[in-house]
Amino acid sequence: GGGGGRMAGHTLVLDPQIRDWVVLPMVAIMVLMGLARHYIQQLMKSDSMLDKEEIRFKQTLMRVNKLRQNGGYLSEKAFKMRKAFFNHADTGVLHEKVPKAGMNMMTNPMGMVDMMKGNITMIVPNMVMMTIISYFFSGFVLVKIPFPLTNRFKMMLQRGVDLSTLDVTYVSSLSWYFLLLFGLRGVFKLILGEDSPALNEAKAAQAQMGLGLGAGAAGMGFNAEAAYKQERDALEVTKHTWYLQDIERELLGPSYPAGAALDDEAAAAAVSEVCSVVSLGE
Repeated sequence: GGGGGRMAGHTLVLDPQIRDWVVLPMVAIMVLMGLARHYIQQLMKSDSMLDKEEIRFKQTLMRVNKLRQNGGYLSEKAFKMRKAFFNHADTGVLHEKVPKAGMNMMTNPMGMVDMMKGNITMIVPNMVMMTIISYFFSGFVLVKIPFPLTNRFKMMLQRGVDLSTLDVTYVSSLSWYFLLLFGLRGVFKLILGEDSPALNEAKAAQAQMGLGLGAGAAGMGFNAEAAYKQERDALEVTKHTWYLQDIERELLGPSYPAGAALDDEAAAAAVSEVCSVVSLGE
């Protein structure tokens, strides 16, 4: 796009052709590259066997999470019964002995191969794009941000352009690439209708810079012991607040009879029984 600024007393004007031949094509290329990466990873992904015990652990964690979130629809007695079922020091489900970590990478060669495939599909396209941009568009100023910024943003927005007099609102070609790299995830989610792991550019950047954080997490697998401890602690500090305390009054409003046949305690007990029966299917 066009824009104006001041550099050493002279007006800096961006050629509109930069928008047409550099800015917009880079956006289109990054979107197409992300979509291609997503579908390539889907094709290259190996069929993984699900572990029965791991599924059971995860379903238990889901039940605990639902209890914490929706426990207010149960009576206090029903909530405490379920809390004791999960958190009792001797017989609680969350106190049973579980594996400390998932399957090791070396004993799961298919998992290691999938990790390598994922890293390749993330690293190679980004290296190619960075090389092309650095070679053809090195030193280019592409866009101007339409609001003022402090000088702290200069290093982030003007990579490859070493001009101390250039206004901080101008963005270089390399910085524009990184902004697209980390900023298009929401666009991909809208296009694909899902949050694909293949489009997690933060993970791709970590792998590309040699940090290996994503790879290490993938290799460790599911840590049931840590997950159980986290849910156990969260459930322990959860306080019960019954949402249905005055539900009949709220539903009936002015029509609520002053001399109702059922007193509040009897009505509460009836609602509690219904909620307890319904919640048995969780």
